[in-house]
Amino acid sequence: MGVYYMQVLKEEVRKTIHQAALVEFYEKGFREASMRSIAERGGMTVGNLYRYFKSKEDLFYDVISPAYHKIVALTEAENLDLNHPEEGHRFIEYIANQLIAIKRAHRAELLILMEGSEGTRFEEGLQEITTLLVNKFNQNIFPWLKKNDSVNEEDDFFVHVLATNIIEGMKYIMKHCEDELKMGRLIQRFIYYHFHDILKRIM
Repeated sequence: MGVYYMQVLKEEVRKTIHQAALVEFYEKGFREASMRSIAERGGMTVGNLYRYFKSKEDLFYDVISPAYHKIVALTEAENLDLNHPEEGHRFIEYIANQLIAIKRAHRAELLILMEGSEGTRFEEGLQEITTLLVNKFNQNIFPWLKKNDSVNEEDDFFVHVLATNIIEGMKYIMKHCEDELKMGRLIQRFIYYHFHDILKRIM
């Protein structure tokens, strides 16, 4: 009974630290945040905070990684034929619903990832996600690039531009749109605009 109580207590302390750190990183970003301030927000000593997390970097990772990995998983979504109307609409609805769900659960974490991760392993996170998206495009949307013995440098550059545009557009929508229904409609319109009959429009 005593062991179980201690485990529950430790979990409650971790939740308190997590919430305090989330607010601190959201308000200040990683560089300006401090473990002392996080401890004060959580109503504990700095020494007690360090019993749970060895460094500010470890704590930042604990706060941000769930949202980051969900976004990464979304870039690895199932293969779909975007030029087939039914598959294309299913893809659009799937992406929109997943982004809404991620934002609902991790809005603050996403904003920290986008704007407050300088100096951490996530600093290049958006670039890594963009690279994953480029690979996804090359595999699923532009298979003709793979069949070409010598990939056209201009085509390859275009794929990177498209992926970057997608990431920046999604980032803007998720940052500035509070209403989930409106956000869902905007995401669907945004994706539809980019992918509807995409091969017909670029080849």
